Amino acid sequence: MTSLSTLARAARLGAARKRGVTLIEAVLYISIALALIVGGLVFFQQASLAQRTNSAVRNISAIASETRGLYQQANNFDGFTAASLINAGAVPTSLISGTNLVNEWGGTIAAGSTGATDTPPHSGFTVTYPSLPTAACVRLTSTDSSGSGRVGSGIRSISFKAPSTTTFPTATTPASNALSPSAVSTLCTFTGGIADVQFTFNR
Repeated sequence: MTSLSTLARAARLGAARKRGVTLIEAVLYISIALALIVGGLVFFQQASLAQRTNSAVRNISAIASETRGLYQQANNFDGFTAASLINAGAVPTSLISGTNLVNEWGGTIAAGSTGATDTPPHSGFTVTYPSLPTAACVRLTSTDSSGSGRVGSGIRSISFKAPSTTTFPTATTPASNALSPSAVSTLCTFTGGIADVQFTFNR
């Protein structure tokens, strides 16, 4: 006949086993939940980057197109600034913040002519798009040898710099695949993962 003490020991052993299984299940559930959260965050970040990049493509294309239209009857782009676009109502309202144009990453967009030293003077215009994450920079600046890319055609050159640098270095022209995806992946890479980019467009 089984003693009461034996039954008690068996009961305690069964309870301990149940607690052990419950603990393992809890750890498993937590691990699955954490994996789902991390996966969701990665997906959200990628989706957010893609959305902002696509928006930037549309906005840079619109700025270039509206600038050409605005100065169609002029001999050159002398006097062109970001304010010219705002005053003419030639930019999406989503970019306007007071008297400035602000891009998808919070950087202030600058615009201007290519200057009096250009040949002929002021024959092109520039659009500076700052504070770009490396991945967005690569997608926006990849250009074929004819000067056509995601942001449009007629791209004469593109300059890249770190946000901490005051002036842009010598621009890179699209000739000989100098602005291919593999090339710009290097040009877009700076400490901190952020780049300022200046597009120079022809008429």
